[in-house]
Amino acid sequence: MAYRDAAAYIEKMKPDHVAAVSEECRQTKQAIHGVVKTLFGLVGRVTWHADAADLYQRRLKETVELLEGLHDGFEKAGSAIAQYAEAQRQAQTRLAAGTTAEHRLRDLIAPIAATQSWCVSSADALRQWNDLRSSTGVLDRLAELPVADAIERVRADANRLWNEATTAYDDAIRIESTARARAVGELAAAYRLLPDFRTDSSLSETVVRKTPGLVDTAGPYRIGPPTRPHQDFDDDFPYDPTAQATLDDYLKWVKWKIMLYGAQLLLPDLDDATALYAHYQDTTGTPMLVDYEEAYQEDEKIKDLVNREIELGKREAERIFHETGQTAFQMTGDLRKEDDFYPDTENWQKTLGAHTVYGTADVVVHGDKITMKIKIHADDMYNFNKGQHDVKTGVPDDENGRFSTLGWAKGFRTYGVLERTVTWTIGETEHKEIKTGSPTRDAPGEDRVDGLEDG
Repeated sequence: MAYRDAAAYIEKMKPDHVAAVSEECRQTKQAIHGVVKTLFGLVGRVTWHADAADLYQRRLKETVELLEGLHDGFEKAGSAIAQYAEAQRQAQTRLAAGTTAEHRLRDLIAPIAATQSWCVSSADALRQWNDLRSSTGVLDRLAELPVADAIERVRADANRLWNEATTAYDDAIRIESTARARAVGELAAAYRLLPDFRTDSSLSETVVRKTPGLVDTAGPYRIGPPTRPHQDFDDDFPYDPTAQATLDDYLKWVKWKIMLYGAQLLLPDLDDATALYAHYQDTTGTPMLVDYEEAYQEDEKIKDLVNREIELGKREAERIFHETGQTAFQMTGDLRKEDDFYPDTENWQKTLGAHTVYGTADVVVHGDKITMKIKIHADDMYNFNKGQHDVKTGVPDDENGRFSTLGWAKGFRTYGVLERTVTWTIGETEHKEIKTGSPTRDAPGEDRVDGLEDG
């Protein structure tokens, strides 16, 4: 069961661009085919009468074999990319179908949702109906009692639209992810078809040493396209289907529901924290985007963490330039998690807590000037840690983690990004900075008493 935010990435895909790459592979394959045909015609037709005659024949044959390998590799790659482009189109069609069904559901239940709490009324239509169609607690029953008849009148149509939308989103994700995995496998196979150009080791070392861009570098940042580093998240409170809820569990669940609703109404400065905690309680577990630009502007520790990563990116850009000679390149940094930069505002303590960051950047060197467009990515897991406590209130994490064990709540990945463009003179620390993006949420707040926290 997927909601739209889990499939939204598909909408941003550009299958026509992917198809254009496939067409380039096809044209390259045809060009190689023409060269192979010409060279193949030379075998046995050109006769040398010299000491190098045998060497010429061997090199000619090797060249033909190399080009045939290139031809087969581009043919396989082009086919894989073309199939992936078509899968993207199919996935976007299913995404559009799901969006249409969700919009119809939204219109159908809008009068009912408007009578509910801010948490429900501000959610998307699928989450609204998921909440309305089944009462999960005392507060839900009280809130839905005045509109119980209205819910029953639309239940059949709403369930049908809800199923249509979630099925379409599931289909979109499945079609795209399956095709992507298949394309990656096909491209790997295509790569293996490419010829391996070898020479003696001493000559190889000379070529590598004297050719800009071939030096193997090692550091916090590496040359290559933007790539999210692998990260294993902890889970101290995994779902246990055999766990039995106690009276104390029910009472605490009601308590936290009341505290959430109260915070949403009375503490708007903690909108980020309440939004994530509400998502934790809705049990979907889908990734959630965090406004990292807002975090940067509101929390001095997060600002220091981001600025430190930008400075590291600058040093790494200079290092890579000096070591490789490349004047235009992309790079990706390692994951970093610094306890010294734990957020100092309650809103961001509860929203992100101690989170990991990494940078991706486009770098251009012109003379003695370097321009770097860098994105600082926040990437973490919203959950609760056994034995730990909320920084502000001292409430044990175990209390909220218990809900995950019972299946009443579910942790999820949080992510956000902040972008800056900086220009500086090689060897100098000062730089000019251009900010990209602006926060979308309200101003920060401090005095929170509900103990919500990210693990």
